[in-house]
This record gives sequence, structure tokens and C-alpha cells, in this order.
Amino acid sequence: MKYLPFIFLCCFSVIASEKPNVILIVADDLGSKGLASFGGKYLETPNIDELCSGGMKFTNGLACYPTCKPSRAALLSGQYGPRTGIYRVSDNHKGLEDKIKYVVPENGVIAHEKLIIPEMFKLAGYKTAMFGKWHVSDNEKGHPLTHGFDEAIASAKSHYNFKTYPEVKYPNGSNSAEFFTEKANDFMDRSVKEQKPFFLYMPYYLVHRPLETKKEYIEHFKKKMFGKEEDEELPILAAMTKLLDDCVGRLVEKLNDLGIRDNTLIIFTSDNGSFKELYNGDLRGKKGDVYEGGMRVPYIFNWQGRITPSQSTERIVGLDIFPTLKDILGLSLSSQTLDGVSLLPLLERKVQKLSKRPILCFYPKYARFGKKSKEWVMSWRNVLYEGDYKLTYYPEYDKYDLFNLEKDHCENNNLHKSQPELLISLKKRMDELLESMKAPSLTVNKDFKLD
Repeated sequence: MKYLPFIFLCCFSVIASEKPNVILIVADDLGSKGLASFGGKYLETPNIDELCSGGMKFTNGLACYPTCKPSRAALLSGQYGPRTGIYRVSDNHKGLEDKIKYVVPENGVIAHEKLIIPEMFKLAGYKTAMFGKWHVSDNEKGHPLTHGFDEAIASAKSHYNFKTYPEVKYPNGSNSAEFFTEKANDFMDRSVKEQKPFFLYMPYYLVHRPLETKKEYIEHFKKKMFGKEEDEELPILAAMTKLLDDCVGRLVEKLNDLGIRDNTLIIFTSDNGSFKELYNGDLRGKKGDVYEGGMRVPYIFNWQGRITPSQSTERIVGLDIFPTLKDILGLSLSSQTLDGVSLLPLLERKVQKLSKRPILCFYPKYARFGKKSKEWVMSWRNVLYEGDYKLTYYPEYDKYDLFNLEKDHCENNNLHKSQPELLISLKKRMDELLESMKAPSLTVNKDFKLD
């Protein structure tokens, strides 16, 4: 019953007869400057850089959220948080509800009734697999095997001595990224032998903490950065990024060995910005912030012979991946709302710009209550991107940020006082969009009190 909203079409937008394989790679906490090809200092990412130079590079891409769980849920479903019910990673406000003016919406998981990307590929007759960080539902009733994957092993929280769901054995000293890359290559090998197109989802846990990786890589970057950066964590982060690049290189090498490189679309992105400001460049903020440092991430679309090497400054978002893949597969979706737009016209060079559209981030998250200040360091934030402007509303304190990103991409000049009419117009637009998707409204917390 779950698949009824889909109707197959007879033709494909990009392909003539053979269905393309698709590899979707989602890095963890890799910021807008987290690759050498995107300007990352000291980084060595030759394999991903080759994908970038041979494909379409998006320099103005947004994550759906500044943290992983809601961002991944939105990417997989093509829907905003109010439609998935997934808004944050954890409930840091629990036990302090009386310190919040409004009732905080409950946080959910991906529902089995929700159609997500792997299920769409199953409808199109694909073999599907996932190896890496799932994080959008639990590992029992909500394991990825229950959401459209033929094969799936989930793991996070550690790069070594990692726990997997389901439990699998691996050699002592294994790194999860390398182990899952081997599993992915084996899956592709078997799919080709069975003459089946495949969708492979690789949500690597790199470069998320804990900071740990190959010692020789760390030593290499310590020598490279010696005397240039005081942050002792940076060489480790650079080494972890190099390992991520190694793994991506092995996936591409397998495609070449199997002779299917030209019929495989590779998409590379990240779930949110970096926890290190250096790898967000000059953007304000970092992971967890709705400033651009937390929201901006790299996007690469590589398909040899199909996508012309190029660069785009169009503002895209993770929500756009679902409708793009839907159009490539030639599927029609009749009942499930998609909040992203298809990038296929851009990838095919039929257009140079996307139609103007707003982008939202509904983020009811609270963290780090100050006992002395009686304020939350992080409180509920709703964000609207509209044209050159970005409006952030803080309901808890009835405050606003308004920036012109075209003129002020570092978000230093708050226009909320100098352009009140624009602020009112954008706030109205934000409210209308949230109401249209039935987002949880602001409900006064009757138990609210500050000592």
C-alpha cells in the first residue's frame, strides 16, 4: 500500500534505455571548506576533487539543518521537518521545560509510511544498499532494512571498535569507513554480476568526532601544519578527511574495474557544517548554528558523459536530491509532497538558474541554559531564505536576524532595524509557509517561570 502514490512513466529524462547506477555519499560534519577543491586549507582530497573537477560543483549549497538527524531525514524524504516530525538530534531541554516560554514539539523518527529515496529505487527495480550512519530511526523496528534497503549495516559513534546493526564481525583494528567501503564494493560487484542497476547510500561517519584515524596520516599533517596552526585537533581532522577521500577513491576505482563508471551518477555532500570554524571558511558560526557556517556544505554531482564539468552558484539544498533522482528515474509522484526542486535542468545545462523559491529551516531546539543569565545559548530558531535575504526568528526572545547574503555572506550587518518593512514581509512569508505545511505552532507553556 505504501507504494501506491508512485506511477511509472515510460520515458527517462536523461537516459535512453539503460538505468543509471547511483551512489549517494553523505559525509558527516564536513563544512563548506571541508575539501581541497572547495578551498580547505591543508587538506588533501584528490579523489573527491577529481569528482568535483569532472562534474558540477555547487558553491552555494545548504544542508537542510545544521545538525545531522533532521538534516538526513529531510534529505532522504525530500521533505521539511514539519512533514517528517524530525527536528533535532537530542532533547537537551528535557527537565528544564519550565524555563521555556513555548511547548517544544516532540521529536520523531522516519515513519514507515513515509516514502524515502531507497524505496523509490526499489520501485524502479533497483538493488539497494546502505553502509554507515543511519540515525533517522532506531536500529530495531526502524532499521534501514525496513525502509527500502536490500542490504544495510548501520554504525556510528566510533571509527574503531565500532558496533554494528545487525552485528557483523570484522578484523581487529578495522576502521568503519574502510570496512563499509569494502562492503559497498562487494555489493556493486554482485549487482553487476546479476545485471541489476543499484542505488548505494554511503553515509560515512567521517569526519565526525571522536577524532581518531590512522597514526601515519596524523603525523603527516602534523608535519605539514607545523608552526601554522595552534589547534591540535586540526591535523587529526585533516587526516580523517584524507581517509574519507581514500574511501571515495576506492568506490570510484571499483566502478572503473566493473566498467560502469559512465553509467553511474555520484553525488557527494555533507549533512551540516563543520564543528571547526577553519573548515567553514569566513562564514559565521559552525555546526549547530543556523548561521551560514552551520548550514553551508559542498555539493558535487558527477556523471561522466552526462554532466558537463561546470560550477554553479545557485542556492540548492538537500531537499533537492529526492526530486532530482525521481526525475532521472522517470517516476511520477502523485500524492507525497516534495519540498525540494529537481536539479535535473541545471545538470543537463538546459537552464542556468533555478526558479526563485523560498527555503525554510524549522528548528525548535534548545540547549545550554545559563543559570546566571537565565537564557538559552541555543533556542528555537526558524529560518527563511528568500532571494538575497535570510531571516532568522528567535521566538523565545522575539528577536530577529536579517542579512543580505549577496552583500554580506559573513552575516555581520544585521538589517532587522534598518529595514523593518522587509522584515515584516519576510516574517509573514515564513508564517504562511509554515502554516501551509501544518508546522507545530507556538503554544504558550503554562508552566513557564524563571526563578
